[in-house]
Amino acid sequence: MVFRLELQSAPPLHLTPHCVVHTGTVRLFVPDTLIHTATAPAEQFGFFLPNTHPLPEDACEPYLWSEMYLMTANAASANIPFGITHTQAAYVPDPRAGLHRWLHLTAAAHPARELRLSYRVTVQTP
Repeated sequence: MVFRLELQSAPPLHLTPHCVVHTGTVRLFVPDTLIHTATAPAEQFGFFLPNTHPLPEDACEPYLWSEMYLMTANAASANIPFGITHTQAAYVPDPRAGLHRWLHLTAAAHPARELRLSYRVTVQTP
């Protein structure tokens, strides 16, 4: 299944010099031409969080807590599952072959026709 996402982020919230919270919303949607089935597995999706700083290669690995919440759903049918699962944040290598790693959020979704999700990633450096 192919779905698209639109991302809106809020400015980072600096709780302490060593703790930053990144929040925003994601809209997942699929083209109307796709046929959904009740037995289809959840599809992986992910995105790099905007307004984040890279993690230099010599930096200690920060502690990460990731959360994603379902805000609204537009389901095609009552028999089709929808929702999200397996939310995880990690610093991953730069896809442009840079030297730093960037904050990336992944999850798996049964997107129905459209899902609006809220996310929060807390980053605490040692």
